[in-house]
Amino acid sequence: MEDVLEIFLKYVLPFVIAYVINMVMNKFFSKERLKGKIHLIFLKGLIIVIMWIAALFTVLGQIPGFSKPWEKALASSGVAAVVLGLAAQSTLANVFAGISLSSSRSRPFDIGDRVKIDSYDPGYVENITLRHTVIKTYQKEIIYIPNSIVGSSIIINYTQEESFSFPVDISIAYGTDMEKAMAIMADVITKHPKHYGPKPTVLLRSCDESGVTLRALVETKDFKDNPTSCSEVRMELMKRFKEEGIEIPYNKLVVLKGQE
Repeated sequence: MEDVLEIFLKYVLPFVIAYVINMVMNKFFSKERLKGKIHLIFLKGLIIVIMWIAALFTVLGQIPGFSKPWEKALASSGVAAVVLGLAAQSTLANVFAGISLSSSRSRPFDIGDRVKIDSYDPGYVENITLRHTVIKTYQKEIIYIPNSIVGSSIIINYTQEESFSFPVDISIAYGTDMEKAMAIMADVITKHPKHYGPKPTVLLRSCDESGVTLRALVETKDFKDNPTSCSEVRMELMKRFKEEGIEIPYNKLVVLKGQE
């Protein structure tokens, strides 16, 4: 019985302690609690890895005839360090890039932000680990991007500002009361329930073949509300223009019947 207890204390208990601490950290530092705190998420992952390594070293140190060679190897084997460094070059690059991304005060993104990283599809930042950053797209696709790539990429963050805006264009026919149409467009956007900020400025974007194009920004507090809000604004504009007799130009096909 004493031998079993000794084996448990030497070789099993360190891993049990590491597992329990891991479970406690995952429960206490939940995804919801850490949302918007990317540096803590990365730090949590780093602590967990160090904890498991410490448990492994503790167990190896209890193996007779292994602890001293192990210590000597760590103290004197520069060749082994070089070999391990070269073998783990990409992994270490991801770790250091993750540290840089999460520890900087001017972090390019946080958990929950919607970003576009280089040519990857835009999506929401779900997590950051020691190796990669996790992005979730609108199509529910999960993209794992190595931190080294993220650290050297051009990143567009759509949600760091307190609001988000997107342009809405609509064409009106030549000869239309332009000032009236612009006033209606501003009114429709301002009265939308998700509108945020001051009354929008409506601009003349272009003069086209069959009409002129008006443009205004639809601004919302939350980025997630913007696509739906833009769609609803366009629908309401078409309805209001029809009621006010403002023509939206479109191509018409005229068929002439030949004479017999």
